[in-house]
Amino acid sequence: MTLTLTDLRRIASDVAQHQHPSLEVLGVTKRTGSSSSAEVLFAVRDCQLEPCRFVVGVSRQVSEVECRGALGARLTERLARRVS
Repeated sequence: MTLTLTDLRRIASDVAQHQHPSLEVLGVTKRTGSSSSAEVLFAVRDCQLEPCRFVVGVSRQVSEVECRGALGARLTERLARRVS
C-alpha cells in the first residue's frame, strides 16, 4: 500500500499538532525522482529562532502507524536542533 499525498498531509498535520502546537504543515510533495517517498514542508508559527521552515522526508510505502512514528521521531530531532 502506498500512502497518498493527501494521507501524508493529514498524518503530518496531526503529528505536528501533537508534537508542538505552533507547527504547521505548508505542503507535501513527491520527492524528486521517487514515487515511494515524499517531502513534508513544516513552518513554525510566530517563529523567533531560525530555521522557521524545514523539510522532512518520509516513505510512502509504510503503514499509517509507521508513518506517524517516523514523522514524530524526525520532528523531535528537528525541534531539538533548533534549540541546541
